[in-house]
Formats: sequence, C-alpha cells, structure tokens
Amino acid sequence: MTATVDAPAAEPIELWLELDEAHPYAIFDAMRAADVADVRRVGVVCPTAAHVHAARAAGAGAVVGVGDADELYAAAPDLLADREELDGLLASRWGPDGSQRRRVLLNPGPALTSEAVKRAAAGVDICHREREYVDLDRRIRSKLRRLAGLDERWPIALLSGTGTAANEAALRAAVRPGRVLIVVVNGVYGERLTESARRAGIEAVAVEGSWMEPIDPDLVAAALAAEPRADALAVVHHETTTGLLNPLAELTALAETNDVRTVVDAISSFGVEEITFDRGIDFLTCTSNKCLHGLPGASFVFVSPAGSRRVHDVEPTSVALDLGGYLETDTTAVPPFTPAIPALASLDVALDRVLAEGIDGRRRRYAHRCAVIDAALDQLGLEQLVRMDARSHSIRSVKLPHAVSFAALHDVLRSSGFIVYAGQGTLASEIFRVACMGELELVDLERFAVALERALAELRR
Repeated sequence: MTATVDAPAAEPIELWLELDEAHPYAIFDAMRAADVADVRRVGVVCPTAAHVHAARAAGAGAVVGVGDADELYAAAPDLLADREELDGLLASRWGPDGSQRRRVLLNPGPALTSEAVKRAAAGVDICHREREYVDLDRRIRSKLRRLAGLDERWPIALLSGTGTAANEAALRAAVRPGRVLIVVVNGVYGERLTESARRAGIEAVAVEGSWMEPIDPDLVAAALAAEPRADALAVVHHETTTGLLNPLAELTALAETNDVRTVVDAISSFGVEEITFDRGIDFLTCTSNKCLHGLPGASFVFVSPAGSRRVHDVEPTSVALDLGGYLETDTTAVPPFTPAIPALASLDVALDRVLAEGIDGRRRRYAHRCAVIDAALDQLGLEQLVRMDARSHSIRSVKLPHAVSFAALHDVLRSSGFIVYAGQGTLASEIFRVACMGELELVDLERFAVALERALAELRR
C-alpha cells in the first residue's frame, strides 16, 4: 500500500509518499492518483536503501531516510531522520516557511538562478589537474572575453571567492610601493575599497560624494591633480548601496589622461550596464552571480595590457590574493589552488544564456523589470532615493514610509515569498532596497507589487 499526505500548494513539496514497493513506477502511480504532474514536487520517506534508490531514479524533489542509519547513509538521502523528529524536520525544510521553499529574491545578490545552472553545479566531480577542468577553464575565459568584446591581450584571473576577494587582489596589484590610491567613495562599497587598501598597507585618498548622486568627475580630477604620487584610481561602477551608477567612462578617461591605472568594481554591473573597455580600464572585477546569473563562489578580474605590466612591477603581498599567480593560469589553465569547481561549472552555463541574448538584450530585459517596479512604487506613493537618470538597471532604493520599520516590512513580505533588502551604513534605518537581478519573471514582480501594497496596508493599520 502507498500512503499519501497532501501539502499546501505554497510548499515546495506538494505530495509526500511513503512506499511499500521500492520502485520508481510506484511513485509515478501515486502521482497520477494524486494528480501531481511534477516529480520535483514529490517527497519520499524511505525506510531502506532500495527505497532511496527508487526515489532518486524517479527524480523526487525530496528524499528522506528513516530507518537503519548505516544502511541509509550509504544510499545518500537528502536527510536522515528519526521517526520522532520526522514531522518537525520536514516542516523546517519543506514546510510553508521552510528553508527549501522557493522565495523570490529581490536582494542585490545572491540572485535567483536557473535549473540549468543548478544542475551544472551538481555534475560529476572533476580534478582541477585533469583535462576536464582545463576545458572548463578555457571555455569560461573564452566566453568572458566574447561578452566583454576583448581579445587575448587581456588576461583574466579566475578566483574562488567573493567579488571582494577579486577587488582586494586587484588593489594589491595596482599600486606600487610608496604611491597612492585615489578611491571614489559615495557608498558602502567605496568605503570597503578604502578599507581593503588600508589593510593591505596601501595609502588611500578618498574622494567623497553624496550617496544619492553619481560622483562629480571634477572632484576626481582635482584629487588626481593634487596628489603627485597617485598611482591608481578605484571606483565602484554600480554602487549598490543605493543603486546609482557612477560615470565610469569619464572617470577612466581622467585616469588615462593622468597616467594612473584604474580598478573598476563592476560586481553589480558587468553583464547588464554599458562598459567600454577601450579607454582607461585596467582592472575590472566581477562575480559569477548577480547580473551573470551563475551561482556565488567564483569571481574574476579582467586585466589590460597596461594592468599586466603593473602587476609585474608590484611585489605580491598575499599568497591567496596574488593576482599575478592567477594570471599565469590564463595561459596554463592550471590554477594555483583548488578552485570552486561547482561555481565555475554554473558560470559556464550562465554565460551561454547572457551571450545568447547579449548585454544589450539583458539590459532591455532588466529595464522592463525596473519599469514594473517603478510603476508599483509610484502607485503606492513611495519615494525613491536616486534620480531616474542616475539609477542602475537592477536596484531601486526606496524611502521607508512613516512608522514602518524595515524589519516589519521584511517579515510580512517574506511570509508572502519575497525577500527585500535593508539599507546600509547611514541609510540602514531609512530605506529598503528592491533588486531585479537573476532569473526573475515579470509575473514575479507583478506579484511582488500586490504583496507590497498589502504589506504596507497591514503595517499602517
């Protein structure tokens, strides 16, 4: 006999089964009887290893072992549980507020990813000293150059780590001893660049501007003119603290005119925003997630020919963040350390999607998303922090309504399946942020608009 338990549609698992017969067809028969068409929405409670294998063969969305732990462990269910704790564990993982419920992530990373990207990360284990990894490495570099419109004169450093790791590797390689880094600071991430430089022993001069406005290039020009030891300029292209875009082309042109190298944090812009590499960009950093829609865990740095020469002039100050060591891999495909292979495998697949639509096409898709968000915010009378012509294509910063806290708004929206983000730094208690990165559909944002309206009505009562 097959026992079935119905679950609410909001849950990731619609149908839980506990089978007498350890066979995939028994699962399909139960699905047909319950009118559930997607085996990924089926969970199977398995008393034996044979049941685990049957559930795996069928493609069940959740496989839970309950029984002899030694036998079941070898079969590798998703979860091992005692009968007494089973209900609580299922609820914590796959219940209405469980960790495996799909939520629409409207935070600026990590972003939603496609099923294909997730499958790529769950592929076979490979060794980074074998040809399978070499092929993966070379595919990723080729695709990144195609996406950026660059040739092989621009080496690429592939790192295992966050975008901040890529930034720190680039900063350490961009400034010669006794020289100075000029940093644009109009948000938390500009502040982070300054702090990263300080901790690396690099003298930094901050060019500070309003967190609600793109930096004034004249301020940067003045800072470069005032500091004869200036060796590099660092700027966050898309300052995700508020969602503003800094005037990248003007700033890198200034740097080129003053013969200083540039470090561009493009972690939240590459793949969507317009970036021109052919004048003044020397080190450009990005990550596998955000606008590229891969999984988090990998990052990379594009390095210009002038940037490569600078790397050779600077003695490495870190083992793990030695940019020169990573750049050697551009020709050898032999990484200095064990890389984050699942993240790179997912990036390989994610790049196929963005190459197919092109950066201009992705930018248009993001613009449609922002139009839905902007219309909803306008309809609700919510004020945005950044003027329209300075906003990015992926983040909106919104002033919190009177007497509505972010924590309360977050919790109500979370209960409806949406995650929004708090403000940062001095804006932490004043705003909330809505991002439209990743594998979102317009219907997700339309549903969010309804949920936001209901949340505000509830909180204002």
